[in-house]
Amino acid sequence: MWYMVGAVACIIIALKIKQKKPKQKNFYQAALIVTVSFLFAAILFQIDQDARHEIKIQRKEAGQGKEETDYLVNAEGMLEKYPLKIQIEEKKLTEEQRKEYFEKAKKELDVVILGENSSKEYITKSLYLPETLQDGAVEVEYSFSDYEIFNLEGELRNIPSLPVLVEITAELTCQEDTCLYSFFVQAVPEEKTQKQLFVDKLLEKLSKENKKEGTNFFELPKEVDGTSIVWEKQIENRSIIAVFLGIVGAAGILLKEKEEKKKKESKKQQQMLLDYPEIISQLSLLLGAGMNITLAWEKIAVTYQKKREKQEIEKRYAYEEMLVVLYEVQSGVGELQAFENFGERCQLSVYRKLSSLIVQNVRKGARGMQYLLEEEEREAFEQRKVRAKKAGEEAGTKLLLPMGIMLVIVLVILVVPAGLAISV
Repeated sequence: MWYMVGAVACIIIALKIKQKKPKQKNFYQAALIVTVSFLFAAILFQIDQDARHEIKIQRKEAGQGKEETDYLVNAEGMLEKYPLKIQIEEKKLTEEQRKEYFEKAKKELDVVILGENSSKEYITKSLYLPETLQDGAVEVEYSFSDYEIFNLEGELRNIPSLPVLVEITAELTCQEDTCLYSFFVQAVPEEKTQKQLFVDKLLEKLSKENKKEGTNFFELPKEVDGTSIVWEKQIENRSIIAVFLGIVGAAGILLKEKEEKKKKESKKQQQMLLDYPEIISQLSLLLGAGMNITLAWEKIAVTYQKKREKQEIEKRYAYEEMLVVLYEVQSGVGELQAFENFGERCQLSVYRKLSSLIVQNVRKGARGMQYLLEEEEREAFEQRKVRAKKAGEEAGTKLLLPMGIMLVIVLVILVVPAGLAISV
């Protein structure tokens, strides 16, 4: 058997992999899986072979229906693998077995036909009419003596005002035999609770009030059979909606304030980045003129302050922070600390770098400060060009939507008249 040969070959390969390549567990496991699949295939093949030549075939139980099976017929000298479809009928019952099935079916029908009802003498809801009984062995057809009460499906058509007896005849069929089974059910009016009776009387009073003539008002009854009534009109609770809207509004205001603060901070940072190359350029120029870094800083800040007092320029946050450095030094804060505070307050990497360069110059008297500032100036202007290019691209992207809308409008203006002219 080829499946067994395959299984043996795979197990040999798996053992060799485990011995020579113990680290390759995945190959070993794969070989084992293939081995198991070959063994399973061999078992299935043997089972199918046994079933293929089986002469005795198990019939289905009564009620399960017939079965069709395909065969290949080999007859010596006559047929060779001749295809033939055979229908195998379900198990045939004896007369005694069929009678036994009828009796069991009657008992089963007495129970299941009630559906949601409590007994045959008290039917207030629809009946349940199964098409088969005893697991399909017995088929059933129904008929009623009064179709005004029940329809063919066993549903209540009219609820009677008084109890009514209805005869049901069930025609039971089990293979070739037929049996009639008749019984009675009593359809009765559904009993109303005290609550339902009270509602009926209330509705009756309301109907009488509606039929009054010559009245401008509809008066709701205050009592029914001595039971006082308090009417309460159902009105939507708008107070909850008002509270909800208030909460949403408050949240919106808080979010708006937060968003405005965020936008303001972003605008401030953009302005400071824009001013950074100019500040570096002025510091480099003044250092080249012979000033030290502290005097150059003071010169730039004081010049800005005078222009602000004359309202020649708008508020520039970077220069305002430079003025804060002067105020701190004047109030007794050391120069090093004041310049370090400047870098922290600005919260931008370029200003922290500038603060670090100045602190290093003041602390160690490092030479080449002007050269470092010139290098920083060139880099700052390059960054400024990049930001300007990016801003231009963003502006172009924002214009795409309005341009698209304008294109659609133009197309409509051109196409619609043409379409109308063609239709004319």
